[in-house]
Amino acid sequence: MLSQGQIETFGDIFKYIKKTVVANDMGKKVDRFTIMMEQPKKFSVGDVYEMAGLFSIDVLQMFTLLYKEDLKRTNSKV
Repeated sequence: MLSQGQIETFGDIFKYIKKTVVANDMGKKVDRFTIMMEQPKKFSVGDVYEMAGLFSIDVLQMFTLLYKEDLKRTNSKV
């Protein structure tokens, strides 16, 4: 889906995977994970590596998705 352009930002992942599943797989409370989704900078480097493994994507791709999500959210506040 990433290579086909269906997923362009971090938030797009959750059109296909429930955030509760990801939060549980990472051992995080859903409420905390939701906050982190809204503020991608709150994810630790370890979280990014863990999510990349869960989604079977390259770590750089995961960072790029988070970066694009952060840009999208920052620009929507302006």
